[in-house]
Formats: sequence, C-alpha cells, structure tokens
Amino acid sequence: MLATSACDGMPRDPERSLETARGGTLRVGVTDAPPWLERPGGPGAEPSGPEAELVRSFAASIGARVAWVPGPLDDLMERLERFELDLIAAGLTEGTAWQGRVGLSTPWLEEEGGPARVLAVPPGENALLVALDRHILRADP
Repeated sequence: MLATSACDGMPRDPERSLETARGGTLRVGVTDAPPWLERPGGPGAEPSGPEAELVRSFAASIGARVAWVPGPLDDLMERLERFELDLIAAGLTEGTAWQGRVGLSTPWLEEEGGPARVLAVPPGENALLVALDRHILRADP
C-alpha cells in the first residue's frame, strides 16, 4: 500500500511548469536556428519553421498561448535553469553542452547522418517533459 501511494501523481513538476502553462502561457525561449527555426525581425513577428510549428502545436494541446522570448542561447538556458522559461526552441541537439543541466525532450527530428533535434525544459520538471515527449511521439509521422 505504501509503494502505491508513493507513486501517486507521478511525474511531477516541483515548480508546477505544466500546471501553470496549461490554459495560460507557455514561455518559450527562442534563438535563430535555420532551417529548423527562424526569427523574423520586427515587433510582434513570430518565429517560423518546423520547430516553431511543433511548439505551437504543443501549446495548443495544453490550451496555452505561446510567449516567445528571444535571446542568445546561453542567456535563455540560464533563464530556463531559474524557471523563468518553460521551454527552449533553438535547434538543439541531443549532445548539447547543456545536457545534464536541463531536461531534454525525446528527439522531434532525426535525420540520417545528422544529430537528433530536441527541445529543452527546466531541470526536474518531469510532468512538462512527459507531456512534451508524448506530444512529440504523437506528432511523429
């Protein structure tokens, strides 16, 4: 009985990232990573490319709107570690130097001869990561 109740509600987000974003705002750090993601210039311009579309579809799946937060990758990753962002879309690969410091999704793109592409979530936010991974796996043709 104890083992059953200890697993109740798993996976969890200590900082409640998924719960906060669901029905609200998904804060996404973004930097240019052509051809996967491109940030057009100008106020109010939204990113384009397959990674941006994946983020939009994930946000829609949890009833959230996307707040795009542009910036240099290192700055965005530091903000992710401080739980100021929910997700990073930047053409990241599985072997990113940030591996082990943040959570990495299942690959959303695996090209033959190239590195697998992933998204990043705050460290320890397992419910958000599981929801993202499930979305990626459902979206995979």
